[in-house]
Amino acid sequence: MAEFGDASSIWDLIWKPWYAAQLVYGVAPFFMYNSFGRAWPRIRSFFEAVRLHEGPERRIGAAGFCWGGRPVMTLTHSDVNTANGMPLVDAVFTGHPSGLSLPGDAEKVTKHFSVAIGDKDQVTPMSQVNVMRSVWQGLEDVPTELVVYPGAGHGFCVRVNPANKNQFQQSEEAEEQALRWFGKYLG
Repeated sequence: MAEFGDASSIWDLIWKPWYAAQLVYGVAPFFMYNSFGRAWPRIRSFFEAVRLHEGPERRIGAAGFCWGGRPVMTLTHSDVNTANGMPLVDAVFTGHPSGLSLPGDAEKVTKHFSVAIGDKDQVTPMSQVNVMRSVWQGLEDVPTELVVYPGAGHGFCVRVNPANKNQFQQSEEAEEQALRWFGKYLG
């Protein structure tokens, strides 16, 4: 058995706290500035401007990955419209969403919604995926799609290791899922 100090050098003990502090220094402002409550007004105003200024007759889609899953889901809620009652989006895709408040967020979906998620996702576990699935089975007039990718973890849609053939193939399948979804409902 290794004695204390044999497993890591004194330099590790010195530098690891420094790296941890750097991580906090970089990540903390991101989460403070980009919390849902702080970012949502910017996201909503962007989509409202697109809807109002690009023409109400155009179909608008939104995609969100990880942190972006909650905002794009919220864009589909019936109480999220322009001042004159127009919906902000027509179709949405999200890959490995996070930060969802289930079942509430899923119950309010009123627009075409597609999800790609892995069964090994650490952030949105299968128990939450199953809640979303059961809620959406009760939605009769809203097309929804939930595709679970076996063995895929959080981030598989955008952070892929090309050397991992299965992961690479699943990321391409999720991309095709999004393109098919938008092609079908935004055409």
